[in-house]
Amino acid sequence: MLTTMGFKAGSCVLVTGAGSGIGRAIALGAAESGVAVAAWDLDPAAVAGLAEESSGAVLPVEADAADPASVKTALDRTLAWRTPGMLVNNAGPSSQRPRPFADGVAGVLGLVELVTTSWLDRVRERAEAVVNVASIAGTVIGGGVSWYSAAKAGVLGYTRYLAAEAPFGVRVNAVAPGLVETPRMKEFLPSETGRRMVGRTPRGRAVQPAEVAAAVLFLASPLAGGITGAVVPVDAGLSVTV
Repeated sequence: MLTTMGFKAGSCVLVTGAGSGIGRAIALGAAESGVAVAAWDLDPAAVAGLAEESSGAVLPVEADAADPASVKTALDRTLAWRTPGMLVNNAGPSSQRPRPFADGVAGVLGLVELVTTSWLDRVRERAEAVVNVASIAGTVIGGGVSWYSAAKAGVLGYTRYLAAEAPFGVRVNAVAPGLVETPRMKEFLPSETGRRMVGRTPRGRAVQPAEVAAAVLFLASPLAGGITGAVVPVDAGLSVTV
């Protein structure tokens, strides 16, 4: 039996940073597609209502994706519930907050590597797919925050490395969102710079979180069975204008 987007019945996905914005849209989209969701977030209140908001199976889990002890505890709780064959690395610090360069880069790459290797160690041959949420800031868009651009470029490099080296034949891909209407961007989008960037996009608008979620779920699904090591921009065309 297949669910929406070709997911097998009984499929489960682990989504980090599922409490708001893109992560929340991914969690809700997966649940609506018949996939069980382990929704991790630093703020337990942020994921507590996901089960009621969706018609699917959702396990809210308090987790600090940058802390090894917290990741282990969160995985213990998740695996006692279901075995997630898919992982979406969405959690990460906001580009809108100043951070020292080394701290910012290590913070983004460190938590992606920690969660991914911890998950692979525990699910072993049941691992199917990883999707990393990067950014067009790590591909072609310059002029942004230095640590954020470097960190997201690093996520893309790590994605390609894993696609070639990950055990058990797991597929590893990434999405590179552009300007997305999330709570984190509520101050930037109306700014002069934000309006100018939105005006350059061929679509003439920012991207919705659900649109990023659709790309993530496609890459995680069996429909993308022949795709690994890819980076899919979800940016309303912004990257083709620079």
